[in-house]
Amino acid sequence: MISKQKVRLFLRLSISTIFIGALFKVLHLQGTNVLMGLGTLGVLIFYSLQFHQKKPKRVLDYSKLFLLIAFLFHYIFRVLHWSYGYIFTFIFRGALILIVVSYFYEVLFDKDDEIPNDSIITQNKLRNNLSHLFYVLAGIGIIIGAFFKILHWEFGFINGGTLLIFGLCCAILSVFMPASNSEPK
Repeated sequence: MISKQKVRLFLRLSISTIFIGALFKVLHLQGTNVLMGLGTLGVLIFYSLQFHQKKPKRVLDYSKLFLLIAFLFHYIFRVLHWSYGYIFTFIFRGALILIVVSYFYEVLFDKDDEIPNDSIITQNKLRNNLSHLFYVLAGIGIIIGAFFKILHWEFGFINGGTLLIFGLCCAILSVFMPASNSEPK
């Protein structure tokens, strides 16, 4: 079995190969298809190995794997202008919705067996979870909004501007709802 450190290293190298392939694509150099194909295949293999090594697996982990696979197929078909790329666009959008729903489920309904049912601890845990949720939603909204803006995507009423406004509003809320670092006594 490959160690976790080697899997992470090869995963990072595969991601770097994709970036170099994208640079070749922008500069119209030869070897774009080979670099992007090898990088995408490497990410698919090494993230799957990393997923396999993880114990225990949660719903969010399966959602991340599905999102990555959907994104890689969407990416390779759209960037290399292969036929039927629009199918993977819809699958990728569905995977985005699935990851957001599973993340909400994970953050809001996560139960730890080690914590006793004390109301102060439960309130602090809920406050920390909501604060963390707003931080992540701000990042997701801003990054995905920028992608939607750059790629000129629209998904019903959801477009780049809407997602950017949503992300910035979550960032404002996360400033006013900081996570409490102190433990109850």
